[in-house]
Amino acid sequence: MRKRRWNNEEEGVQGYFWPSFTDMMAMMVLVMLFIAIIAYIQSIYNAYEQTEVRHELAKVADVKQHISDLIEKRLEENVGKDKIIRGPNNTISVEGNILFDTGSAEISASGKKVLAQLSDALVQIIDEQELSRYLYIILIEGHTDSVPYDNWSLSTERAVSVVKYMQEANPKFKDPKYAQYVAATGYSEYKPIEEGSSDASLQKNRRISFQIILDDEKWQSKLKGIVNEY
Repeated sequence: MRKRRWNNEEEGVQGYFWPSFTDMMAMMVLVMLFIAIIAYIQSIYNAYEQTEVRHELAKVADVKQHISDLIEKRLEENVGKDKIIRGPNNTISVEGNILFDTGSAEISASGKKVLAQLSDALVQIIDEQELSRYLYIILIEGHTDSVPYDNWSLSTERAVSVVKYMQEANPKFKDPKYAQYVAATGYSEYKPIEEGSSDASLQKNRRISFQIILDDEKWQSKLKGIVNEY
């Protein structure tokens, strides 16, 4: 009898330390369910993060296009839609003969009227924080046709003349707050928008362009901040 009780007691101890197959299966189901819940929550965070990133990228693209739209609209109001060309990367160009006489880097009388209106528009753009927060430079580009001349000097001098006259037309551009957002460069004849040597082609290639360049560091830092939050 004693031996039987000892065996029963031993069996009871063994039953206590070794869970049944049903208990083990239930535990595995709970672990898998827990893992699935964690994965689902993580997927929600990832989807939200990707949505935020896409939203920020769209906002940056909208800023560039909106600034270009404003410049294009102001130029069209003063010189006519047929004299304005929209190029790659939302570059806005105005035919050079609107602003300059042939072979000259001095702003013409008609050009001064156009640039006076444009300078006011650019000041308004810079004053609008939602537009200027990602803005690096409004690059004013001088372009010439391919007719033999000192085209490097002419294209650069014309771009600089535009910047200087905008400072004269709107003194705010002498303030570093505004001056930091404009720059000038010349491309000579090497960035034509139309091939050929016809008078119409040469006229289109003689132009002043406005290139919107965004501050990569600012908007990329914003994206990194969004990613780090999650």
